[in-house]
Amino acid sequence: MKVFKISEVGEELKKVKGLAILRKEGGKIVVEGDEEKFEMRCDLKRALSALAAMGYEFAALLNLEGEIGVPLKEVKKVEEIPKLEDFETLESIVNKLKRKGEKCGAIGIFVGFVREINEGKRVLKLEYERFDELYFEKLREIEERIEKFDGVYGVKIYHKIGEVLPREDIVYVAVMSDHRKNLWNALIEAVESFKKELPVWKKEVYEDGEIWAHDRDLKKGD
Repeated sequence: MKVFKISEVGEELKKVKGLAILRKEGGKIVVEGDEEKFEMRCDLKRALSALAAMGYEFAALLNLEGEIGVPLKEVKKVEEIPKLEDFETLESIVNKLKRKGEKCGAIGIFVGFVREINEGKRVLKLEYERFDELYFEKLREIEERIEKFDGVYGVKIYHKIGEVLPREDIVYVAVMSDHRKNLWNALIEAVESFKKELPVWKKEVYEDGEIWAHDRDLKKGD
């Protein structure tokens, strides 16, 4: 699903099919789309996940912001929408793989999420940054390499950026194959590859301070 900010609802935007317009009213999110209007009493991430499951392809945020795991940009022209990065859920990733899986009968999934306690300390949140100029190139390289495994017909890796709270998902790795016997090695390699190769940096924020994981790992190496 493409998610973006708007400052007003223009006539061109009203013509976009599969669009939900979200705005904040008090402690709830009001949604208008596909000739329906309803309220959602949850945070923005959960609202977007629910709308994606309902089949909405686009979500326009009217005077509403928040961390959603992908860059949130303001759109002034409808032509800008297709260029935006997708907001994905585990369900949307699986559905995309299944569309090209005529010969397949198995999907293996790895979900990485934020632990509440790390090394005896309570985690408040994690913050992720990435080097965009290299990130998408490396992502394609990994996915294409894993797709060369015998019996593998689709690979999708999705890593959130920005702020992620305890128990929230960070990353999804999904591998689709013809049979389960061809799945496991490919999935393991995909997980290890994204950890080693994607230019993503993590800051761990605790009750008593914060540290970049890279800096901590370097100190451990000493």
